[in-house]
Amino acid sequence: MRRILVAIDGSDCALRALDFAVQQARCAPKAELHVLNIQLPANAYTAWEIYVTAERIQQIATERARAILEAAAARLKKADCSYKLEQLEGDPATTIAGRAAELACESITMGTRGSGPLGILVMGSVAQKVIYHATLPVTLVK
Repeated sequence: MRRILVAIDGSDCALRALDFAVQQARCAPKAELHVLNIQLPANAYTAWEIYVTAERIQQIATERARAILEAAAARLKKADCSYKLEQLEGDPATTIAGRAAELACESITMGTRGSGPLGILVMGSVAQKVIYHATLPVTLVK
């Protein structure tokens, strides 16, 4: 079966990417969507840990991911589309590209945040980094 990895972060742009991926998955032969949310790891050297334990940071990340994935699932249940949901922790770009390769996906679909040239220059773009690390086609939805 064809498999498309859809990386979502809960943004409107990511949900538009999910809708686009549903359209692609419905094309013959049908594909399964693997919907992935990446949470950044709790870093032992962050200022947060002065006030919050690593366990609480992990709990917050899990709750955030659950909310994002549940919103995606609600959208997908109406779409008559095969899907799986997954939360991982790590660097978003390398984790997305690596997981797509592990699952033998045919492509990655994700939204762009539209940071603008200055934001991309200063912080970089997860989408750009996924394109750099991925060994398969990446579709960006604005």
